[in-house]
Amino acid sequence: MSQPLIAAHRGANEFLPEHSLAAFRQAIAEGADGFEFDVRLTADGHLVLHHDRTVKRTAGVRGAVSDLTLARLRELDFAHGHPDCAGDPEASRIATIEELFGLVVDSGKDLKLMVEAKHPSKFGPRLEMRLWETLRRWPGLDVTVMSFSRAALRTWRGLDGSTPLVWIFEYPFRRPPDGVQALSSKVDYVQSTPAFIERTHEQGYQAYVWTVNDAETARAMASAGADVVFTDRPAAIREALIS
Repeated sequence: MSQPLIAAHRGANEFLPEHSLAAFRQAIAEGADGFEFDVRLTADGHLVLHHDRTVKRTAGVRGAVSDLTLARLRELDFAHGHPDCAGDPEASRIATIEELFGLVVDSGKDLKLMVEAKHPSKFGPRLEMRLWETLRRWPGLDVTVMSFSRAALRTWRGLDGSTPLVWIFEYPFRRPPDGVQALSSKVDYVQSTPAFIERTHEQGYQAYVWTVNDAETARAMASAGADVVFTDRPAAIREALIS
């Protein structure tokens, strides 16, 4: 049985705020093979790590990321639901993509970076353009671009012909867009569609699965041949796969 790569889903965020530098630093300590993370554009054009359109769930206040400047976002507490993280700026402050890249480079680790371009976005293809511009300043990183959005993947392929692309979908399954190297779906769909991973491989794609947080599911995904599993618990899932 081949072992899938273990990617920290928004960092190792079981006990730390998702997408925080603290969560990604923890993922490195736990031996993750890479990171999965989401990017959005702020009102003043910075790429920040954030999943939701708004900051209500993560920072406890109203407002969309796209309507707020980086300076305003930096005033918010993204660890408000984690009292043990009080006073730790790496846990409480929203992170930019370049801060994450700096952490990766400083770690000296060969980490696979899987960045999801979040859509819909009022900025449209400007998101992909800014991401492309940013990656040009960080040569040598192992980056894969992912999105639910077919338009985003087309835009990226028009900018860059070599970066691996992943199409993310939930249900139902549709024909993959042109130019992608991997398909990614939630574990519920993969479990309910036993032939998915085998069929994906037969069509020439890799199979990524999210989000795998328990030992039994991790072993099942490994047995089925998943190439990458995303998890909030990198150390626990690695232990499950080697035990």
